[in-house]
Amino acid sequence: MAASNTPTGLGAGGRDLWTSITDDHELDAAQKVTLLEACRSKDRLDKLDDVLRGDGDTWMKLYVDPRSEDGTILELRVTQALAQANSTANLLKQLLAALRLPDVASGKRPQQRGGARGAYSPTSKNGAKVSSLDKARAAKSS
Repeated sequence: MAASNTPTGLGAGGRDLWTSITDDHELDAAQKVTLLEACRSKDRLDKLDDVLRGDGDTWMKLYVDPRSEDGTILELRVTQALAQANSTANLLKQLLAALRLPDVASGKRPQQRGGARGAYSPTSKNGAKVSSLDKARAAKSS
């Protein structure tokens, strides 16, 4: 399949993710939006990883005022970088799962989960709707 044009503004990791997915899959408009957010999340993760490894110039620079006569030493602390990295990694995982891309070898899509209210309604063996009250009564009688 032909790859879609890579969106502008993505870093190396985001571009690689975009290309690897669009080379193998045809995406509809909603999937492209989801993939773009996944690519941006990948780029954020790469920057957060640089910060966690001690590369402070990735997102910040500290300049000491040369006019300072009292020899003030400034200290910059970056807090919550690890928490943000973990949160962004979870977001990336969810975005990629939301794409529901089929397996390249088998063509099978992942199972769709019915997490939305009303997506699943229990039925009895004869196809009739089963209420939670009916289930409780059946459990009590057995």
